[in-house]
Amino acid sequence: MYYINLDRVPERRAFVEAHFQEQGMGSVSRWSATDAADTDAPLGSGYKQGTGETWALSRSEIACFESHRAIWAYAIENNLPAVVIFEDDMLLSRMAEDVIAKLLTAAAHFDVAKLDYSPAVSRFGPTTEINGVSVRPLLSNAVSAGGYILSQQGCKKLLNWSTVYSDRLDDFVFMPRPGWHAVQVFPAVATQLWMTAEAKQQEANLLFSSERESDPKINQKPSKGPFLFRVKKELINGTRRLKWRTGYDKLLKQKGGFIGLVPLAPDLLD
Repeated sequence: MYYINLDRVPERRAFVEAHFQEQGMGSVSRWSATDAADTDAPLGSGYKQGTGETWALSRSEIACFESHRAIWAYAIENNLPAVVIFEDDMLLSRMAEDVIAKLLTAAAHFDVAKLDYSPAVSRFGPTTEINGVSVRPLLSNAVSAGGYILSQQGCKKLLNWSTVYSDRLDDFVFMPRPGWHAVQVFPAVATQLWMTAEAKQQEANLLFSSERESDPKINQKPSKGPFLFRVKKELINGTRRLKWRTGYDKLLKQKGGFIGLVPLAPDLLD
């Protein structure tokens, strides 16, 4: 199990290690993140503008992708049956330790298991169980890759698909595609601090300050691409929306599927 943390953000490291320890997750190791502010950082080994559904990424987004990709590669190189990856601004439910332990012993049953909350409406298949953990198949893109488990076969697939990429990390990891089995833990057992209640926002702002005040060059808004690329993207998105609205959503619900926000574990609502 790893959490990704920039060397220049020690306050996040202190927060996440203390919090994980409190929640019984003291075995999580730190992974030094690729830093977009470091001009010598090996950014974009597979990044190529215009090869995905997003035309271009900022340096910060590329660095985020490369940090996660490095762990995927490490898992394969070391023949790990599965790997748990967190960002360094996570809040965990008290249920998380048990859920993760059960899923790690049953990783052959999924490619990726999303542990955290997504603040956008998504579509899910009927509820099923993996080693006693309630999950739903993820049928649409999901926001946030703050906490997830990748099986060994999942790592191999993502590494192969990302030899060339231009999508944001969360879009890339949870994008529905043939041969990709993505599930969402129901309820979510983790959430990023910026998605929490107002009472916790002051702490979240403190944790974000060092990154948000860093060199604006690494967070410059990237191009949306040439006209024809944007037209093609709108056509693809429009076709998807039409599919959902012309009976697919109704059929999904009839089969026990769910459309909406992922529920949070009760103790994360406190």
